[in-house]
Amino acid sequence: MRSKLVKVLAGVVVFLLLLVFFHSFILTGYARFFEVSNAEKEADAIICLSGGKLTRVPESIRLWSEGYGRELFLTEEKSSNAKFSHLDVSNLDFAKAVSSEIKKNINWKILPSQDGGATSTFDEAEDALKYAKENDWERLIIVTDHFHTRRAFCAFEKVFKDSGIQVQVAGVDNDIFNATNWWKSDRGILTYFSETIKYPIYLLWDAEPEVVSNH
Repeated sequence: MRSKLVKVLAGVVVFLLLLVFFHSFILTGYARFFEVSNAEKEADAIICLSGGKLTRVPESIRLWSEGYGRELFLTEEKSSNAKFSHLDVSNLDFAKAVSSEIKKNINWKILPSQDGGATSTFDEAEDALKYAKENDWERLIIVTDHFHTRRAFCAFEKVFKDSGIQVQVAGVDNDIFNATNWWKSDRGILTYFSETIKYPIYLLWDAEPEVVSNH
């Protein structure tokens, strides 16, 4: 009995020592799991997902400028407060302002929503699939934050399954946290905690259930 207890305590001590001396390596590796990056040049379109325009719009412009896609799209996002939505800067207005700021002449387009605006990544995927089929796309690139890439890719792959249309993903970091330091800020901790919960749920869903659907 005593020997078993000693082994357990020794294991705990070893684990804690590893955590202390190698926590950066372990936590960075954990964050890297949520990242997917497989974008290739000459896609039919680049779609900038909603939810992080300050980072995603500039990255979408960079990819477009370097020939990753022929057209640039923004998803249509449902307002959380329609009464005051006119006071907010829309994705399109922000994208146009950034393009003007960096002197890029870009014809931004809004990806039409099937239900007055997307409320989830699954909604965005459904909207993208409909438009892609109507316009004979063969390949598209979605742009989102690095921490969101694996979950976004999961949702799009499920929705685009058997469509014959290839989906690729490109990620971007923000100025507050990234995979190498996320545990040092409240926002980083909350973000990766959220992804830890959301990603397994997305894996289980073949599509967004009606109970949480925007439809």
